[in-house]
Amino acid sequence: MLRTWRNSPRLFSDFNSLSFAGAMALVVFVILLIFMLVPAPFHCAGPDLPKVTHPVSMPGALREDALMVAVTRDGVVYFGADRVEADALGGKLEERLKNRDIERKVYVLADMRARWGSVRRVLDGVHSAGVLRVAFLVSERKS
Repeated sequence: MLRTWRNSPRLFSDFNSLSFAGAMALVVFVILLIFMLVPAPFHCAGPDLPKVTHPVSMPGALREDALMVAVTRDGVVYFGADRVEADALGGKLEERLKNRDIERKVYVLADMRARWGSVRRVLDGVHSAGVLRVAFLVSERKS
């Protein structure tokens, strides 16, 4: 009996580029969605707020038109999202306070490692603008 050798089937490999493109589009969409939903850090590196045992709730600080001043640990001052010099803060506040609907209270976010001199210059700028009500934002110490 004569053997007949059958040719083995050739390996068949096909790259489905359409499904690969669809999967990559889904991955890119998920990454973009994550970046859009994760809140951006406050001014690149947010201030480490001092911790106290009995903080007072300040719901006015969550308003969109709240006057927020942040002092980072290296003494950089931000008014809202804009970087300002501590000496020019009073003029910026006076300009913003021309609108009568804005609460005449400034919320200060001072890093717990910020030097008192830089915080003092911010307070001088706030008082030169005619604002007497200043609130320091802190975080609650967990026991």
